[in-house]
Amino acid sequence: MTYKSIIFLLAMTFFSESLVMGQASGKIESLLEEAKAIQYDQKEASLDLMHQALELGKASNDPLLLAQIHNQAGRVHYISGSYDKALEHFAQAKDFGDQANSVKEVAYATNGRALIQMVDKEYEEAIQLLEECLAINTILGDSLGRAKIHFNLGIAYDELSDFDMAMGQLEKAMVFLETNKASVLNLMVRNRMARVHHEMGDLVKAEDLYTEVLQEELLITNWERSFALTGLASLRYDKGELASARDLGEQALAIAEAHGAHWDLQQVTGLLSRIYREMGVFDKAYFHLKSHKAYSDSLYDAAKNRQMARLQLNLAQADNQRLRAEKERDNNLIQQHYKLMLFLGILVVLLASLLYFFARHLRLKNHFNRSLEKKNDAIRQQKDLISQQNQSLKELNQVRTRLLSIISHDLRSPIDAIKQLLDMRGQGFFNKQEEDEVFSLLSDQVQNTENLLDDLLAWANTQMDGMDASPVGVDMSQVVDKVLDHLNFQIRTKFLDIQHQVAPGFSSRAWIDKNHFKIIVQNLIGNAIKFTPEYGTIHVFYDEDEQFIYCHIKDSGVGIDEVHQGLINGGNEGRVPSMVGTANEKGTGLGLLLVKQFLTLNGGKIDVQSIAGLGTQFTLQLKKA
Repeated sequence: MTYKSIIFLLAMTFFSESLVMGQASGKIESLLEEAKAIQYDQKEASLDLMHQALELGKASNDPLLLAQIHNQAGRVHYISGSYDKALEHFAQAKDFGDQANSVKEVAYATNGRALIQMVDKEYEEAIQLLEECLAINTILGDSLGRAKIHFNLGIAYDELSDFDMAMGQLEKAMVFLETNKASVLNLMVRNRMARVHHEMGDLVKAEDLYTEVLQEELLITNWERSFALTGLASLRYDKGELASARDLGEQALAIAEAHGAHWDLQQVTGLLSRIYREMGVFDKAYFHLKSHKAYSDSLYDAAKNRQMARLQLNLAQADNQRLRAEKERDNNLIQQHYKLMLFLGILVVLLASLLYFFARHLRLKNHFNRSLEKKNDAIRQQKDLISQQNQSLKELNQVRTRLLSIISHDLRSPIDAIKQLLDMRGQGFFNKQEEDEVFSLLSDQVQNTENLLDDLLAWANTQMDGMDASPVGVDMSQVVDKVLDHLNFQIRTKFLDIQHQVAPGFSSRAWIDKNHFKIIVQNLIGNAIKFTPEYGTIHVFYDEDEQFIYCHIKDSGVGIDEVHQGLINGGNEGRVPSMVGTANEKGTGLGLLLVKQFLTLNGGKIDVQSIAGLGTQFTLQLKKA
């Protein structure tokens, strides 16, 4: 056989296959057109035609043709009330439409999904999908497609009881149908406009539109006839014309049963039940009520199943998209693999030539690195030693600074008192008898100050290597008595009433560093004296619970505002701004900072409660001894 004969046979084979595919495509298109023509009146025949088209389409690899088949199949199942199957076909149509890059078929499938969402009463979600379809049809310049979308939007807004929006969308649909007078969509739009007029209270306009639809004998389908008759029956019922409403409702029921539209059957059986109940024919009212409930339950169950199907469908679509992306990625990886193999071959040759030089360089580098590492280790050890010494010096300086602050802070009050006495004597405020008494007080104050300084220096000596707590069992009442003795002059100067109460049999022992507790109490009682006016009261008392013992220091002073209370009760370690006392006593703000730090070291807490103008109460929470 010559090469010319072979070429001829191949050409004939290709031509035969093309001819067969073309015939199959033409057959499918013919089936789709025929199914579309009878979809409203002959449901079973239309479904049979779609089944044939689907069987022929399985052999096709044309995603555009498959998208058209599944879109029409979804439409037929939707009209027949098989919403689950309709949803399945619309989903497949969208998938094939995406593969074919057909915006028109994707928009048709999305519109179908929106219709099913409206059946499930998900109107707001449906409106979002319909707006997407409207944008696509506007770009495509498809006037009939835009009319369909406006009609469906009108239905959605009507079901949401937004009648003005619904009527606006339906009127837009009629505008786009001016060039498609023969489309059954004209009757569908007028039927829905009639229903909206009825809901808005315009019964005359509604009846005129329903009547117009029923008079279109050449164009009307059973679906639209059933809808119009149900609408007229509802109008007559609202007018009180029960007999006429009954007759129209029975006609609508017969037509709805013939074409198997579940939604229409649910609507008309509910209406007939109400009509017969008003007429007193309770057996028929009950019969239609049962039918209405059965259709309602069927629609409800189907809606739930569709919701589950949509969830599964979304997952399946996500998986399909992932698989397509993985396939595309794998193809890209294969191409990259071939390129990489070529590159690697060249690279191996280059690496082999460089390997000897690299190995020799590596040996020299390792020798140098080992030598350098030894020197770095010696430098690191010296650096760590210097860092440790610097840290120790820094901590020692901080401790010494804090000790000086504590000593200077605790000596400030007694020295101020001595200075105040000496100033008053120099200005001649005292007579001979008062001067003797003042000198006695001054002697006591100097002795107390000396004792305080001895205690502070002895304690400071123990803290030179670090600020640490050495908790022991401390009798708080004894320490408070000692502090009150040290502060006796300031107390007497302001004529303050000091009440230090320990309940009989109460053990006021706490587990705390004794010097820390003394500094804490001295600062808090000193503040109470500072901010309590003359003839005021300072009350020190105790209580306990199962875990802790509490020391309360309460005064009748000027109180503390909320800002300063927040600073004291808060967890920060900053200074609390100092305020001038009732006798113009000045401070540094260091005292409360020391109190909080010492309590933290000893596992204690402080709480302040105050009302401006009425006084303040500090509460110390300490561990029991």
